[in-house]
Amino acid sequence: MPEDPSKDYYYIQRLTPNTTALLLEYGYIDNPNDVEKLQSNLLNYVEAVVKAVANYAGVPYTPPTGSGSDGATYTVQRGDSLWSIAQKFNTSVAELRRLNNLTSDVLQIGQVLRIPTTGGNQGGSSTYVVQRGDSLWSIATENGVSVNDLINANNLTSTVLQIGQVLRIPGQGDNDGNTGTDTYTVERNDSLWSIAQKFNTTVAELQRLNNLTTNVLQIGQVLRIPGSTTTPRSYTVQSGDSLWSIANRFDTTVLELMNLNNLGTTVLQIGQVLQIP
Repeated sequence: MPEDPSKDYYYIQRLTPNTTALLLEYGYIDNPNDVEKLQSNLLNYVEAVVKAVANYAGVPYTPPTGSGSDGATYTVQRGDSLWSIAQKFNTSVAELRRLNNLTSDVLQIGQVLRIPTTGGNQGGSSTYVVQRGDSLWSIATENGVSVNDLINANNLTSTVLQIGQVLRIPGQGDNDGNTGTDTYTVERNDSLWSIAQKFNTTVAELQRLNNLTTNVLQIGQVLRIPGSTTTPRSYTVQSGDSLWSIANRFDTTVLELMNLNNLGTTVLQIGQVLQIP
């Protein structure tokens, strides 16, 4: 602070021990523009934070009902037509009309269309349309796959994404079955025991890997399955490291690091040795 350099504006975070403190600034109540912005977009701001925290913690994020969670979205560009958009997303004009309640084929530049994500996919895979702020890591976390899975499934040579880019999200059918599978989608009559038997693992390992607190499964739920060729490696904490930065470096999640190392706090010590999945 200008009047006292020994203090800072974020003392709430600095003086909150033994936990990850988050300070969110949406705007200033004495700024009329900020007030109008918050009043008009409050639920969007709140949901954005929920999604961001879920991605950071490495837990599944489920959009709220009515947010278009059953399909991705696409913003109409100059020269687009329903036919060209249908071709781009491997769907049909009729399906686009149905999903968006369209009574005409006339589109407006900037119009947001809902795009089906399950039609026409093979081998249990789906598609995802890159949104502003997305990264390979956030998309992988939200869909229960790894960054390497996304890179391989889409033949990517760079981690740089473009808004509107369509990514294949690999599913169970994309694995060759020789080294174990990364994910499995729960089917009718499945149980943790039957899935553990199928993939030569244990119920306890499935619960740990997926942070499950109950044995109850939902049809369509995506579970992470331990691969038979993966073994933990170690990493020594350096100055400036955090669980989040280490998780990003090794293509894993904060939650997975905490579980694997039996951590009860996110505070790290320089020289501490962590097991990396």
